[in-house]
Formats: sequence, C-alpha cells, structure tokens
Amino acid sequence: MESKQLIIIPVYNQCKQIIQNLPLLEDIRGDILMIDDGSTDTTYSIIKEHEWLKYIKHEQNLGIGAAIITGCEYARDLGYDIAIILNLNDNKFKAEIQELMDNINYGYDIVNSSRILENYEYADIPQEYISLTSDLSSQIRDFTGFDITDPLSGILAIRLEALKEMELTEFNHSLLLQLWIQAHYFGLSIIEIPAQSGIGFGEELTLYDDPMGLFLSLMEAEKILYPKKNIN
Repeated sequence: MESKQLIIIPVYNQCKQIIQNLPLLEDIRGDILMIDDGSTDTTYSIIKEHEWLKYIKHEQNLGIGAAIITGCEYARDLGYDIAIILNLNDNKFKAEIQELMDNINYGYDIVNSSRILENYEYADIPQEYISLTSDLSSQIRDFTGFDITDPLSGILAIRLEALKEMELTEFNHSLLLQLWIQAHYFGLSIIEIPAQSGIGFGEELTLYDDPMGLFLSLMEAEKILYPKKNIN
C-alpha cells in the first residue's frame, strides 16, 4: 500500500516567499501543511486565502523545533505515514520531495537533505558557518556513528512510526540534534543526501547569541538521557 505523506513547511514572516512560491507549491498536488510560527506580517492571511493549503498558526513565535513538533503531531493524528519537512527558501520543491521519497522508500526511517553536500557555491559560504557546523557534525558522528554533514538542515523525510518512542521537546534548532541522538538510541536507520539547493546553509546559527553553547549543552543532556550504544 502506498505511503500517505504530508508536506510540512514552517514559516515565519515569509509572506513574500509564499506569494512567489504558491504556483510551485500548488503544482505539487500533495497534502501541504504550513505552520505559521507566530508571524507578525501578512503571512497568515495569505495562507488562509488558499483552500488547498492546510495550516496551523502558533499565536507567538516559538521556533522551528516547535513548528516541526506541531506538524509531526498533526501528521500522526491524521494517519499520515511520512512527514516531509521543507524550507520555503529552497524552491526546488518537486525535486526535493522526489529525492526524499525515493530514499525513504528504500526503508530508511529518516532521510536528511544536506545543504553542503555537492554545494557548488561552497567557496561563498562564510567559513564560520562551515566550522561550527563541522564541529556539530563531529560531535554527532563520535557519539552516534551517523555521518551527517548538515545536522541543522531542517529538510527531512521522517517515517512517523519511527518517532513514537521519542521525546522531542526543544522549540529551537536543538530539536534536530535531539532527533539524531535519539535516532541512534532507538536504533533507527538514517541516510543523508544532497539537498537540491545550498541556500541558507548555516544562517540558522545567526539566530542565537551563543549557538554552540546552546547546542552542545543540549547534546550533553541528551547523551545522559539516551546513552551511547555499540556501533557495529
């Protein structure tokens, strides 16, 4: 039986991007859920104008982690099998979805799209973004054995059954780090593929005063709750 999939797109004050991408999104002809994370511009009113879009609005800005949690809970409660999480800034939606689905259909629990793998504009990325992300990747690899080059990507396909035992609680980008540590603990299978676009790589790091302090402290707490297992 074919898997039932929900496309989840977190948005925050992105009315212009929504207007630009509406034709591309409508052409997908799949179930699309936009999570408006407390926008203060006209984002929500634009979303509501289009009946083919499903939507949920957070009354205040909580963070991308909260939007992902909301979307996955909605997908689970309405009987979807797979959640596909996209970034509105990457407008190659059809190709991204196809690649994610092709790979998760091999039987993986989580497919991560890396904005840095095969990114031909690598030289234009600020070195600080590359260095900080590499440090996070190294920490994850040492603990889990997962070779993830872009752990904060936020472009994912997730088999919802795989999340049933997880406790994903972080409202910011730390949620994605929780995901990798708990995926290791619960023995999930993952793969990373190149994203269709490298747009926005590392920009999430600018959202926090001390991103590495935030992320590493979260990871240390998760390591205690979900200790390391033997890597075959």
